[in-house]
Amino acid sequence: MIKNTEKKKIQIPVVFIGKPQWEAGWPYLGFDNNEFVDSITNHIQNKYPEINFLQNEIVTTYNEQLIEKIKNDLSIADGLLIYTIGHYGDPGIIRAGLEIINHKKMPCILANLIYAGDHTFIKIYTSIKDKENYVHPISSENLEDFDKYLQILFNIISLRGEKLLVFASDKRERNWKQITNLITLERKQILQNHPEYFNQASKMKDDDFEFFIDLEGRDQAHPWRKNPIEYKEDLLNIFGVDLIREDPDKILNYYDKVDEKEAESIADKWIKNAESVEPSEKSIVNSAKLYLAFKNLLEDLNCNFFAPDCGTLLLLGKMPAYPCMAFFELIKDNIYGICESDTNSAISFMLGLYVANKPGFVSNHTLDLINNRITYMHCVVPCNLEEEGNPSLKYDMVYHGESNLIGVSPRVKFPKNKTVTTIKVSVSKNKIAIRKGKIIDNVEKKGGCVSKMLVEGNAKEILENYDWKSFGWHRVTFLGDLLQEFEIGAKLLGLKIIQEDI
Repeated sequence: MIKNTEKKKIQIPVVFIGKPQWEAGWPYLGFDNNEFVDSITNHIQNKYPEINFLQNEIVTTYNEQLIEKIKNDLSIADGLLIYTIGHYGDPGIIRAGLEIINHKKMPCILANLIYAGDHTFIKIYTSIKDKENYVHPISSENLEDFDKYLQILFNIISLRGEKLLVFASDKRERNWKQITNLITLERKQILQNHPEYFNQASKMKDDDFEFFIDLEGRDQAHPWRKNPIEYKEDLLNIFGVDLIREDPDKILNYYDKVDEKEAESIADKWIKNAESVEPSEKSIVNSAKLYLAFKNLLEDLNCNFFAPDCGTLLLLGKMPAYPCMAFFELIKDNIYGICESDTNSAISFMLGLYVANKPGFVSNHTLDLINNRITYMHCVVPCNLEEEGNPSLKYDMVYHGESNLIGVSPRVKFPKNKTVTTIKVSVSKNKIAIRKGKIIDNVEKKGGCVSKMLVEGNAKEILENYDWKSFGWHRVTFLGDLLQEFEIGAKLLGLKIIQEDI
């Protein structure tokens, strides 16, 4: 996971709601609130020493002075933790709980200790559950059962302050020299297998051929282009992530400064570790140069997440090499590249990294309605889909899928018989789509993208529940059964959950 030491310490007010000790009610007459509160406080402080918990006296009735003090704490708070530990019929404690929750929209855990605060807990939650809120309820008799929920709360809050850089052009001017360079690197292979390709490429240039270039947000991968100002505000308000536009010319500037020998050393490592290699060595060296350019650029900009509009930049001649191997390798430097400037996929990736501590596989997908299978596929995939420290996935180095004869992409070997959770956030619609499945095979057939993860899942239901306008085509897949983690995170962020496969 990203470790950002520059972020300020998280501030969490802790509110306890119960009954006076000698009132009749739950848990029982004479129940020692202070001893119970101390046990909870000691547990969370020992478990999460990096969090600054702001504790108040227990709310046992509607005390206006105490409520105002808690509201003052909320003005500097990043989130809220409420424990219901008792009840005795006084509606004032319900009113107090609701007023605290509604005072400021922020992620909140409403935690109930059963046989103690159940009446209070149920009445508070059922009063808000159908309204816009950022509250996730949890009820148990064991304090340890709350830890998973608290950790996700803190992780969600830690996401705030991250930056997402988008490298994208607003002009359709093409650099044919740079485009031609990508092709000539594979001249020998092309002449041997498809000599007509050069004739077609020359004709495209002479005819002033125009590729499809999306600068308006018509393609599903460019949601931020439809209304950049509104999208930036929504991303910041929901996730606390700042969307920053950067000049794509910076990529080439850094690329030109890369030490060729260093790139050759990285390319040699890639080749030795690959199980098979298709592209030329020069193409692989150029991909290694792009890896180093991205690494140096992102480190200078002090950012871990970026989304270059790679397809468009390649078609315009603004990207000197295919970025697939660069993205594959950058994960080792805790730098994460999301292709096609797809900011919805990028925030989905970031959410998974923070909630589940795992990188994701951003991909297109097919739906096999006969066999009820989904193939998640892309030419970009991280070298490791597990938590940090796990070994890299085995891979081949092949040509980019759609480009077929040029570019360098990793075709990884996904682990079979693993449960996967697939999500997609729609920032503008304030939604998250979730589905699950199990990896049953790797596919190496031609067509589409090169890394193909074959998943057993409910393809028929996915199609029936499909919301293209909200989520488009791309999805982000994570190893593991993470349905609960994403549901918790979604509720704390106020996202509407769309279960696509039921």
